[in-house]
Amino acid sequence: MNVLRGIGVPESNILLLLNRQPRSLLYNPVRLKEIVEKAERMGFDPSTKMFLSVVIALKSMTKSTLEKKFDVYRRWGWSEQEIHEAFRRHPLCMTVSEDKVMAIMDFLVKKMGYSSTLIAKQPSILWKSFRKNIVPRALFARELLSQGLVNDLKLSVLFDTSEKVFIRMFVDRFVNEAPDLLKLYKEKLK
Repeated sequence: MNVLRGIGVPESNILLLLNRQPRSLLYNPVRLKEIVEKAERMGFDPSTKMFLSVVIALKSMTKSTLEKKFDVYRRWGWSEQEIHEAFRRHPLCMTVSEDKVMAIMDFLVKKMGYSSTLIAKQPSILWKSFRKNIVPRALFARELLSQGLVNDLKLSVLFDTSEKVFIRMFVDRFVNEAPDLLKLYKEKLK
């Protein structure tokens, strides 16, 4: 942990890291220093919580594993810049399994018609539960759009809101216009 202290990571963030990743106490100091230096070279600020996400992401993968993750995103048409930007926005998107990334991208791009590059701008989506968040909300949104109850839904609003806020914003709001929507949404959650 002295490596982190030495570069200016606040004590509160070190405690947060220990809370999230107790195994961080076992990090090889030489490897940790390499990761920290790489994160700094990438332009991440050690005083932010985002820096911890970068350290966790980089620590969890070898260089070849990280390159394989990049290849998954390239297959979906992401440019190098989009891949790096996605990593900057949500470093943990690189820790998502290839199978999960493929399932989410296949569903959102091929079945729901979203642009792959739009997802690159909202990489936190890839961290969501495919069955409990992405599928039910996307299908529900498609129903709202098809009934003309909304004109457009931003991915961030659709997937990054809490369940309580989502129900209030979309389900409860249209309960009189489309009473079957709540039932539909609950069915999709199963």
